Amino acid sequence: MVSYIKLGHAEVRVELVAVSATRPYRLEVDHPEKKIVDYFDTPFAALLRHAEIEAALLGQPAPAPNTFANVG
Repeated sequence: MVSYIKLGHAEVRVELVAVSATRPYRLEVDHPEKKIVDYFDTPFAALLRHAEIEAALLGQPAPAPNTFANVG
């Protein structure tokens, strides 16, 4: 999955991929000034981190830890 976060004139590319058929999952954030790479056991954990990073880049409060607790 690839998505982009628009920051003024810059775009931040975010990619979530399965490293193997079962795990881990790699979340890569390509900011014009820095690259962040994190590994997670579940895609859900990676998406939560994605939301935290996106909120930080946009200057918004981070989502509450239980925001997605009842999704499903």
